[in-house]
Amino acid sequence: MALALLARPAGSQTPIYHAQVVVEEGAAPATSPQIIPERTTNCTIGNFFGNGTVEYTVSTESRSDECPVSIRLAGYRKTGTTLRDGGVVVLKRPGSYSNPTVSLTTLAAPAEARKAFEKGVAALSANKWATAQTALERAVASYPEYAPAWSALGEALAEQSQPQQARAAWERAVEADPKFARAWAELARLAADQGRMEDALQAAGRALQLDAAGFPAVYVAQAMANLGLKRLDAAEKSGRRAIEVDTYHEIPRAESVLGSVLAEKGDRTGAIEHWRKYLKLAPKGEDAAEVTRRIAQLGAGGDKAQ
Repeated sequence: MALALLARPAGSQTPIYHAQVVVEEGAAPATSPQIIPERTTNCTIGNFFGNGTVEYTVSTESRSDECPVSIRLAGYRKTGTTLRDGGVVVLKRPGSYSNPTVSLTTLAAPAEARKAFEKGVAALSANKWATAQTALERAVASYPEYAPAWSALGEALAEQSQPQQARAAWERAVEADPKFARAWAELARLAADQGRMEDALQAAGRALQLDAAGFPAVYVAQAMANLGLKRLDAAEKSGRRAIEVDTYHEIPRAESVLGSVLAEKGDRTGAIEHWRKYLKLAPKGEDAAEVTRRIAQLGAGGDKAQ
Protein backbone atom coordinates (compact mmCIF):
# COMPACT_ATOMS: atom_id res chain seq x y z
CA MET A 1 0.00 0.00 0.00
CA ALA A 2 1.59 3.27 -1.08
CA LEU A 3 2.06 6.00 1.49
CA ALA A 4 0.41 9.26 0.46
CA LEU A 5 2.73 12.12 1.40
CA LEU A 6 1.41 15.66 1.43
CA ALA A 7 3.62 18.67 0.82
CA ARG A 8 4.99 20.41 3.89
CA PRO A 9 4.21 24.07 4.40
CA ALA A 10 6.99 26.40 3.37
CA GLY A 11 8.66 29.07 5.43
CA SER A 12 8.49 29.14 9.21
CA GLN A 13 5.28 27.14 9.54
CA THR A 14 5.29 23.98 11.65
CA PRO A 15 6.00 21.02 9.33
CA ILE A 16 3.24 18.47 8.83
CA TYR A 17 4.62 14.96 8.95
CA HIS A 18 3.03 11.75 7.68
CA ALA A 19 3.25 8.15 8.80
CA GLN A 20 1.14 5.17 7.88
CA VAL A 21 -0.75 2.70 10.06
CA VAL A 22 -1.70 -0.72 8.68
CA VAL A 23 -2.95 -3.95 10.22
CA GLU A 24 -0.79 -7.05 9.93
CA GLU A 25 -2.85 -8.41 7.06
CA GLY A 26 -1.44 -5.53 5.00
CA ALA A 27 -4.64 -3.49 4.78
CA ALA A 28 -5.39 -0.04 6.12
CA PRO A 29 -7.60 -0.02 9.24
CA ALA A 30 -11.30 0.01 8.36
CA THR A 31 -11.91 2.59 11.09
CA SER A 32 -9.66 5.31 12.46
CA PRO A 33 -7.56 4.00 15.34
CA GLN A 34 -7.16 5.96 18.56
CA ILE A 35 -3.69 7.54 18.42
CA ILE A 36 -2.59 9.20 21.67
CA PRO A 37 0.74 11.06 21.97
CA GLU A 38 2.73 10.50 25.15
CA ARG A 39 2.18 13.25 27.71
CA THR A 40 5.84 14.22 27.77
CA THR A 41 5.90 15.00 24.05
CA ASN A 42 4.94 18.13 22.14
CA CYS A 43 3.30 16.52 19.14
CA THR A 44 -0.26 16.72 17.84
CA ILE A 45 -2.19 14.15 15.80
CA GLY A 46 -4.08 15.53 12.79
CA ASN A 47 -6.15 13.84 10.09
CA PHE A 48 -6.32 10.09 9.51
CA PHE A 49 -6.97 9.10 5.89
CA GLY A 50 -8.61 6.03 4.40
CA ASN A 51 -5.32 4.60 3.13
CA GLY A 52 -3.92 4.53 6.68
CA THR A 53 -1.97 7.78 6.46
CA VAL A 54 -1.90 9.88 9.63
CA GLU A 55 -0.89 13.54 9.74
CA TYR A 56 0.95 14.85 12.77
CA THR A 57 3.02 17.84 13.85
CA VAL A 58 5.88 18.14 16.31
CA SER A 59 6.92 21.22 18.22
CA THR A 60 9.59 23.10 16.28
CA GLU A 61 11.68 23.14 19.46
CA SER A 62 12.25 19.39 19.21
CA ARG A 63 13.86 19.56 15.75
CA SER A 64 12.69 16.01 15.14
CA ASP A 65 9.98 14.18 13.20
CA GLU A 66 9.49 11.65 16.00
CA CYS A 67 6.20 11.38 17.90
CA PRO A 68 5.91 8.66 20.59
CA VAL A 69 2.31 7.42 20.74
CA SER A 70 0.05 4.60 21.83
CA ILE A 71 -2.37 3.21 19.25
CA ARG A 72 -5.62 1.36 19.97
CA LEU A 73 -7.80 -0.42 17.42
CA ALA A 74 -10.50 -2.98 18.16
CA GLY A 75 -9.31 -6.51 17.43
CA TYR A 76 -5.60 -5.59 17.63
CA ARG A 77 -3.07 -5.32 20.42
CA LYS A 78 -2.52 -1.90 21.98
CA THR A 79 0.72 -0.68 20.45
CA GLY A 80 3.30 1.68 21.87
CA THR A 81 5.43 3.06 19.05
CA THR A 82 7.02 6.16 17.58
CA LEU A 83 5.63 7.82 14.47
CA ARG A 84 8.31 8.90 12.00
CA ASP A 85 7.90 10.81 8.76
CA GLY A 86 7.42 8.24 6.00
CA GLY A 87 7.39 5.35 8.49
CA VAL A 88 4.92 2.49 8.69
CA VAL A 89 3.39 1.09 11.89
CA VAL A 90 1.96 -2.44 11.77
CA LEU A 91 -0.80 -3.31 14.27
CA LYS A 92 -0.86 -6.97 15.29
CA ARG A 93 -3.53 -9.22 16.66
CA PRO A 94 -3.25 -10.73 20.14
CA GLY A 95 -1.08 -13.81 19.95
CA SER A 96 0.78 -12.64 16.85
CA TYR A 97 4.40 -11.51 16.84
CA SER A 98 4.95 -12.06 13.14
CA ASN A 99 7.36 -10.06 11.07
CA PRO A 100 5.62 -7.57 8.76
CA THR A 101 5.78 -9.32 5.40
CA VAL A 102 3.69 -8.96 2.27
CA SER A 103 2.72 -11.96 0.18
CA LEU A 104 3.69 -11.55 -3.44
CA THR A 105 0.13 -12.55 -4.27
CA THR A 106 -1.07 -9.37 -2.56
CA LEU A 107 1.08 -7.23 -4.82
CA ALA A 108 -0.62 -8.76 -7.85
CA ALA A 109 -4.17 -8.55 -6.50
CA PRO A 110 -6.57 -6.45 -8.59
CA ALA A 111 -8.36 -3.52 -6.98
CA GLU A 112 -11.70 -5.34 -6.73
CA ALA A 113 -10.15 -8.25 -4.85
CA ARG A 114 -8.21 -5.94 -2.53
CA LYS A 115 -11.32 -3.98 -1.67
CA ALA A 116 -13.22 -7.17 -0.79
CA PHE A 117 -10.23 -8.42 1.23
CA GLU A 118 -10.07 -5.21 3.24
CA LYS A 119 -13.79 -5.46 4.00
CA GLY A 120 -13.28 -9.04 5.12
CA VAL A 121 -10.38 -8.11 7.40
CA ALA A 122 -12.46 -5.32 8.95
CA ALA A 123 -15.30 -7.78 9.62
CA LEU A 124 -12.88 -10.27 11.18
CA SER A 125 -11.59 -7.63 13.60
CA ALA A 126 -15.21 -6.94 14.60
CA ASN A 127 -15.96 -10.68 15.08
CA LYS A 128 -18.52 -10.57 12.26
CA TRP A 129 -17.64 -13.97 10.92
CA ALA A 130 -20.40 -14.45 8.33
CA THR A 131 -19.86 -10.96 6.94
CA ALA A 132 -16.14 -11.63 6.74
CA GLN A 133 -16.75 -14.93 4.96
CA THR A 134 -18.91 -13.29 2.31
CA ALA A 135 -16.38 -10.54 1.58
CA LEU A 136 -13.41 -12.90 1.53
CA GLU A 137 -15.18 -15.33 -0.77
CA ARG A 138 -15.64 -12.41 -3.17
CA ALA A 139 -11.93 -11.63 -2.89
CA VAL A 140 -10.78 -15.16 -3.79
CA ALA A 141 -13.42 -15.49 -6.51
CA SER A 142 -12.03 -12.34 -8.08
CA TYR A 143 -8.42 -13.42 -7.60
CA PRO A 144 -7.99 -17.18 -6.85
CA GLU A 145 -4.26 -16.82 -6.04
CA TYR A 146 -4.86 -14.37 -3.16
CA ALA A 147 -3.07 -16.20 -0.32
CA PRO A 148 -3.86 -13.77 2.55
CA ALA A 149 -7.53 -13.74 1.54
CA TRP A 150 -7.68 -17.55 1.57
CA SER A 151 -6.00 -17.56 4.97
CA ALA A 152 -8.41 -14.99 6.40
CA LEU A 153 -11.32 -16.95 4.92
CA GLY A 154 -10.08 -20.01 6.76
CA GLU A 155 -10.22 -18.07 10.03
CA ALA A 156 -13.78 -16.91 9.34
CA LEU A 157 -14.84 -20.48 8.60
CA ALA A 158 -13.10 -21.89 11.67
CA GLU A 159 -14.88 -19.38 13.88
CA GLN A 160 -18.15 -20.67 12.46
CA SER A 161 -17.30 -24.28 13.38
CA GLN A 162 -16.46 -25.35 9.84
CA PRO A 163 -13.01 -26.93 10.37
CA GLN A 164 -12.86 -28.93 7.14
CA GLN A 165 -13.76 -25.92 5.02
CA ALA A 166 -11.24 -23.87 6.98
CA ARG A 167 -8.55 -26.46 6.33
CA ALA A 168 -9.30 -26.37 2.61
CA ALA A 169 -8.98 -22.57 2.60
CA TRP A 170 -5.64 -22.64 4.43
CA GLU A 171 -4.37 -25.30 2.05
CA ARG A 172 -5.33 -23.05 -0.87
CA ALA A 173 -3.40 -20.23 0.82
CA VAL A 174 -0.13 -22.18 1.05
CA GLU A 175 -0.66 -23.55 -2.45
CA ALA A 176 -0.86 -19.98 -3.73
CA ASP A 177 2.07 -18.82 -1.60
CA PRO A 178 4.17 -21.53 0.13
CA LYS A 179 5.97 -18.80 2.11
CA PHE A 180 2.80 -17.48 3.77
CA ALA A 181 3.58 -18.41 7.38
CA ARG A 182 0.22 -17.55 8.94
CA ALA A 183 -1.63 -20.19 6.92
CA TRP A 184 0.93 -22.84 7.89
CA ALA A 185 0.47 -21.81 11.52
CA GLU A 186 -3.29 -22.24 11.26
CA LEU A 187 -2.90 -25.65 9.60
CA ALA A 188 -0.60 -26.76 12.44
CA ARG A 189 -3.07 -25.62 15.11
CA LEU A 190 -6.02 -27.31 13.43
CA ALA A 191 -4.15 -30.58 12.86
CA ALA A 192 -3.10 -30.74 16.53
CA ASP A 193 -6.67 -30.07 17.66
CA GLN A 194 -7.93 -32.85 15.38
CA GLY A 195 -5.31 -35.35 16.56
CA ARG A 196 -3.44 -35.44 13.23
CA MET A 197 -0.10 -35.25 14.99
CA GLU A 198 2.27 -35.92 12.10
CA ASP A 199 0.41 -33.36 9.98
CA ALA A 200 0.68 -30.87 12.84
CA LEU A 201 4.44 -31.35 13.09
CA GLN A 202 4.90 -30.96 9.34
CA ALA A 203 2.86 -27.74 9.18
CA ALA A 204 4.49 -26.38 12.34
CA GLY A 205 7.92 -27.04 10.89
CA ARG A 206 7.06 -25.05 7.76
CA ALA A 207 5.65 -22.15 9.80
CA LEU A 208 8.66 -21.98 12.11
CA GLN A 209 11.08 -22.19 9.21
CA LEU A 210 9.46 -19.06 7.81
CA ASP A 211 8.95 -17.16 11.09
CA ALA A 212 10.46 -18.78 14.18
CA ALA A 213 9.06 -16.32 16.71
CA GLY A 214 5.99 -14.93 14.99
CA PHE A 215 3.37 -17.42 16.12
CA PRO A 216 3.73 -18.83 19.66
CA ALA A 217 0.62 -20.97 19.03
CA VAL A 218 2.67 -22.98 16.53
CA TYR A 219 4.93 -24.12 19.38
CA VAL A 220 1.81 -25.08 21.32
CA ALA A 221 0.63 -27.21 18.39
CA GLN A 222 4.10 -28.71 18.14
CA ALA A 223 4.07 -29.52 21.88
CA MET A 224 0.62 -31.11 21.61
CA ALA A 225 1.71 -33.23 18.66
CA ASN A 226 4.88 -34.43 20.34
CA LEU A 227 2.95 -35.16 23.53
CA GLY A 228 0.45 -37.22 21.56
CA LEU A 229 3.34 -39.13 19.99
CA LYS A 230 5.01 -39.62 23.43
CA ARG A 231 8.05 -37.56 22.44
CA LEU A 232 8.08 -35.90 25.83
CA ASP A 233 11.43 -34.10 25.74
CA ALA A 234 10.57 -32.51 22.41
CA ALA A 235 7.10 -31.62 23.72
CA GLU A 236 8.56 -29.94 26.79
CA LYS A 237 11.02 -27.97 24.67
CA SER A 238 8.23 -26.70 22.42
CA GLY A 239 5.96 -25.85 25.35
CA ARG A 240 8.64 -23.82 27.07
CA ARG A 241 9.49 -22.05 23.82
CA ALA A 242 5.82 -21.11 23.35
CA ILE A 243 5.77 -19.43 26.76
CA GLU A 244 9.09 -17.70 26.10
CA VAL A 245 7.94 -16.26 22.78
CA ASP A 246 4.49 -15.22 24.07
CA THR A 247 5.81 -12.17 25.91
CA TYR A 248 2.33 -10.64 26.34
CA HIS A 249 0.95 -13.89 27.86
CA GLU A 250 -1.85 -13.97 25.28
CA ILE A 251 -1.87 -17.75 24.77
CA PRO A 252 -2.85 -19.35 28.10
CA ARG A 253 -3.03 -22.75 26.42
CA ALA A 254 0.77 -22.83 26.34
CA GLU A 255 0.78 -23.12 30.14
CA SER A 256 -1.90 -25.83 30.09
CA VAL A 257 -0.11 -27.95 27.50
CA LEU A 258 3.25 -27.65 29.24
CA GLY A 259 1.56 -28.70 32.47
CA SER A 260 0.25 -31.81 30.73
CA VAL A 261 3.70 -32.62 29.36
CA LEU A 262 5.31 -32.29 32.78
CA ALA A 263 2.60 -34.40 34.37
CA GLU A 264 3.29 -37.12 31.80
CA LYS A 265 6.99 -36.90 32.71
CA GLY A 266 6.18 -37.31 36.41
CA ASP A 267 7.04 -33.73 37.40
CA ARG A 268 4.12 -33.01 39.74
CA THR A 269 5.44 -29.69 41.00
CA GLY A 270 6.09 -28.35 37.51
CA ALA A 271 2.76 -29.57 36.18
CA ILE A 272 0.77 -27.95 38.99
CA GLU A 273 2.76 -24.71 38.65
CA HIS A 274 1.94 -24.33 34.97
CA TRP A 275 -1.66 -25.44 35.32
CA ARG A 276 -2.15 -22.80 38.01
CA LYS A 277 -0.63 -20.21 35.70
CA TYR A 278 -3.11 -21.30 33.05
CA LEU A 279 -6.05 -20.85 35.43
CA LYS A 280 -4.75 -17.42 36.41
CA LEU A 281 -4.57 -16.36 32.76
CA ALA A 282 -7.83 -18.05 31.70
CA PRO A 283 -10.04 -18.59 34.77
CA LYS A 284 -13.05 -19.10 32.52
CA GLY A 285 -11.28 -21.20 29.90
CA GLU A 286 -13.30 -24.00 28.35
CA ASP A 287 -11.18 -26.63 30.12
CA ALA A 288 -10.65 -24.72 33.38
CA ALA A 289 -12.75 -27.23 35.33
CA GLU A 290 -10.75 -30.15 33.93
CA VAL A 291 -7.44 -28.48 34.75
CA THR A 292 -8.65 -27.79 38.29
CA ARG A 293 -9.56 -31.48 38.65
CA ARG A 294 -6.13 -32.55 37.42
CA ILE A 295 -4.40 -30.21 39.88
CA ALA A 296 -6.42 -31.72 42.71
CA GLN A 297 -5.60 -35.24 41.53
CA LEU A 298 -1.86 -34.60 41.36
CA GLY A 299 -1.91 -32.68 44.64
CA ALA A 300 -3.59 -35.64 46.29
CA GLY A 301 -0.75 -37.87 45.22
CA GLY A 302 -2.04 -39.31 41.95
CA ASP A 303 0.70 -40.76 39.77
CA LYS A 304 -0.46 -38.88 36.67
CA ALA A 305 -3.43 -36.65 35.99
CA GLN A 306 -5.37 -38.50 33.33
